[in-house]
Amino acid sequence: MRLISIAIPIIFIFVISCFNTVESKNNNTGLTVSFTGDVIMHGPVKSFAFRNNIIDIKTKRTINNGGFDILFEHIKPEFENSDYVVTNMEFPVAPPFTSKPFIFNCTPAVLDAFVSNHINIVTLANNHILDQQYEGLLSTIKILESKNINYIGAGTLINTTKDSINGIVVGDSIKIGIIAYTGVFNYELSRKLKKDIYINDFYSINKVLNDIARIKQKCDFLVMVAHIGEEYKTQPAKKDRDIIHTYCEAGVDCVIGHHPHVIQPVEQFKTNDGRFCTIFYSLGNFIANQSSVHIDAISSVECSTRETIIVQLTVTKNTENNHHYTVIPVMIINIPDTESKYKYGKRIQPIAIMQYINLLKKENNNSEYINYLINRKNELIKHLFLYDNYQNIKIKDNY
Repeated sequence: MRLISIAIPIIFIFVISCFNTVESKNNNTGLTVSFTGDVIMHGPVKSFAFRNNIIDIKTKRTINNGGFDILFEHIKPEFENSDYVVTNMEFPVAPPFTSKPFIFNCTPAVLDAFVSNHINIVTLANNHILDQQYEGLLSTIKILESKNINYIGAGTLINTTKDSINGIVVGDSIKIGIIAYTGVFNYELSRKLKKDIYINDFYSINKVLNDIARIKQKCDFLVMVAHIGEEYKTQPAKKDRDIIHTYCEAGVDCVIGHHPHVIQPVEQFKTNDGRFCTIFYSLGNFIANQSSVHIDAISSVECSTRETIIVQLTVTKNTENNHHYTVIPVMIINIPDTESKYKYGKRIQPIAIMQYINLLKKENNNSEYINYLINRKNELIKHLFLYDNYQNIKIKDNY
């Protein structure tokens, strides 16, 4: 979500963060990385987790990561075959771990749930990472590091050299580079803060092109995660499309977008050097408490803030068809929590739409609602492939 309607770009000409190489379990058969949309710790999301916290009687400690594991109850199996899972962490983790509407924060237990549910890379390049100010970002980084969660897109300049580069390279025999940027800022950093931290600016084109050139030398395939666009818009802005095309021509092979909170179409084009660049302009929300619908003027599809996709990228050593994508249509369950003793409690959980349909069929549930879900999945796919259908992008339907 966006707090201020006018974005304030911040240009860090001199800022380049640590460049990390992370080994994986992959071999020559391929390396798979999954990407999700926005994870936003709205009050009702946290309340649902807190209500489901289970304490071990003997140790007096939580056995389900403060209850946050329940957020991933249905979606966890989608990540089990991925070497890495990347999500947009659109909130800080900073003491006293309290928040208020539109100013986010959460307890460290949510990061333990990330680890337990295979999320091992987060992007901090978004417009809410400074919701708890400078100290909040430093606290978030420290806690992420203590839990061995890789972060990209923002960080501290402490112990950072001018020769280092923002991003991460994962893999061994196959290497995928991942870099992250935001084009939306809720806060203008003071001069003091600029000396200590950085947040990568999508619109600092020369800086980004330099990052691309340097990390491209380290990897076989390069992904850019971009937090850009306008909230609730179902199509990308022409300005952003043009800039993304520039980055693709410079070496980016795939772009994963978020911030609009709704799904936007995917685009694929052939670059001047013969590569096929794939652009998922917006994946939508992954975990959030939003409930609006926005009709796309071109496809006439109703795009909901409760519908999203997971993109799974697999890169292989095959020189001709060396990568492909699997897209998982997902919806966010957002219903009254009947097991809660609280009057206004909600159950908020992402689930693959086809998995949800099969669960309802097994329970002999409302056939009318099942038909609704089937229609929503078909509409989602229609909007996603509005520009064209692409041979190397498949929809996961088998459950």
